[in-house]
Amino acid sequence: MQSSFEKVKQKLLEVGITSESGIHSDNLIISFEQKYGFHLPQDYKEFLLTYGRINYNHQISYSQLTNIPKHDERGRMGYFYNLQNDNNDLITNIERYLGRMPGSMIPFADITGGDQLCIGVTEDVWGKIFLWDHDKEHFDPSEEELWNNVYLVANSFSEFILSFQIVEDENLPKDLGIVSIKTTPEFLKLVEKFKSKKQ
Repeated sequence: MQSSFEKVKQKLLEVGITSESGIHSDNLIISFEQKYGFHLPQDYKEFLLTYGRINYNHQISYSQLTNIPKHDERGRMGYFYNLQNDNNDLITNIERYLGRMPGSMIPFADITGGDQLCIGVTEDVWGKIFLWDHDKEHFDPSEEELWNNVYLVANSFSEFILSFQIVEDENLPKDLGIVSIKTTPEFLKLVEKFKSKKQ
């Protein structure tokens, strides 16, 4: 029987997500967890250990458990953050959003438009995936207000990944097959009349 993470790997392969470089070591993840005082959910930890920085060259959508105002039914992925020292690393983004989102979650990816995908790292929300809507962010928010722009996306990282689909290019012409048009003599007369007016 296929393990839960083997299913995740299979789905990532199906949608064309591959490791671009540098899988993360256990020691790097342990020091990261110690820095912030939490333990990452196992499926997300395995993702970091297996993939590191990832690459894909087409749009990917995911399903959402919550109806999110002013968002499409399916969300669109942006970039996954990693533990390498670059512009898309986890630590930079955790620090960027400290005090701006609930402390029980950390951002692990951005999505089209600048919102953040977050994963729960405390017992009450551990492993759950949320969308943090930057358009509804409060200035100097209270603890309660930190949750006003947070929406449940999936119950686990694995569930989130398994909902992935490649977004078909909407700009490509679709094959309409053979199209036939029937006209009446009256319609043809109107066309001729219109053409003579234009001349």
